[in-house]
Order: sequence, then structure tokens, then C-alpha cells
Amino acid sequence: GHYALWRMEQDIRFCQVDGHRVAYATVGDGPLLFFGGGRWVSHLEEEWEDPAYRSFIGELTRTHRVVRLDRLGVGLSDRDVDAPPTTAGDARAIATVVDTFGDAPASFLAACAGALGVVHYASGNPARVRSIVFFGAFANRNDIPPDKRRSLVEFVRTNWGLGSQLLASVINPRASGDEMLALAAFQRRAASSSIAAALLELELENDITALLPTVTAPALVLHRRGDRAVPIACGR
Repeated sequence: GHYALWRMEQDIRFCQVDGHRVAYATVGDGPLLFFGGGRWVSHLEEEWEDPAYRSFIGELTRTHRVVRLDRLGVGLSDRDVDAPPTTAGDARAIATVVDTFGDAPASFLAACAGALGVVHYASGNPARVRSIVFFGAFANRNDIPPDKRRSLVEFVRTNWGLGSQLLASVINPRASGDEMLALAAFQRRAASSSIAAALLELELENDITALLPTVTAPALVLHRRGDRAVPIACGR
């Protein structure tokens, strides 16, 4: 089983969204499962080199065809974007990728900030959404005072080296020093300081509370107690 998992290969392709190239990866067979927000900044190829991450995706492929994408500005998608990111733009990217697989409804795994784009998509495309699993997700980050949100975004924009380390320590507080530095370096390779700051601002300043009642698909909300990045109260 482990050998098969190690040999499992993802298929990376590209599609056009808002005049830019968006990268998406597919692995496995069966009904479609869109995995949104596995990491706040992603890199489809580099993530695949991580045995723990690939093992997690491998478990999902036992029952589904798993699709992930790099958002505009990060990873293998076009890095040179002229407009700031929006959740509506994320929803358009999801729609474009999901549509390449036909018109059967898909299931969605929306982790952390990935919930924002998935909820936007589900609100406008109810017939295409079979079910949603939210994990470590939130509708807004009003738990963080506005001045702290602004200073965090500014810190990432002006000092991405230390900013990436700070975020790595929040995302994975139990990591060793080497693991922390590796995650920070991955984030810097996945996104420039300006895109990282813009995506963080989108994550911290958005509020999808009003959209939630328009999502009609069955949903399961999962959250870890003691989550330092997104407190469990946000998941509730």
C-alpha cells in the first residue's frame, strides 16, 4: 500500500481564468472531490513532495478523484496578476476547474481560508455541489482586532522572511525548528510578499456570514480544539 502511494502520480494541467493561467492537479478515480485551501499559499508540485501530505491525499483517492488548484498568483499558476485577489475570483477559478470534469455535482473539502471561495461557489452553483466538509474553517476573522489584522498584513508585505516564519509557527505550533523553517521557506517559494499579503488581507477582512444561509448542500463542520490558527469558536 505504501509503495503504491509513493508511486501515485498527480496530473497537472492548466486552464484560463480571468485571462490568466490557473494550475490544477488531479489524482485518483471516482466521484469528484475538490480540495480547497489545503494550504493558504500552495504549490502543487512542492506539496506533492511532502510524504505526509501525499499520504493524506492518497487516503482520499480510495473513494474519490481529488482535484486541487493553485490560486492566481501562487504556485504554478500565473504569478503576474494585475488585480488584487477576491473570493469571487476564487469562486470563478473553482467553477472553471470543476467544469473541466463535466457537469456532475462534486463534493468539497474546504479547509481554513478555502471555505471563503467554496462558499461563494456553492452559493452561486447549488446544483453542482453534492456536499461540503469544512475543516478548521471560519466565516470571518472578527476574533482578531482590526489593528492587529492590518499590522499582520503589513508585516508580511514588508518583511516576508520573518512574516513567513511567524505564520509557520501559528500554522504548525508543534513543529520542530527545522520543520518551521522548511514551512516558512515553502511559503516564500509559493508566493511573493505582495501576493502573500494580499491573500492574507483577503482572508482576514472577508466576512461570508450573509452567504452561509444560501448554501443548501449538506455540510459537515469539523474543527480541532486548541487550533491556534483558527480558534474553534470561529468554526462554530
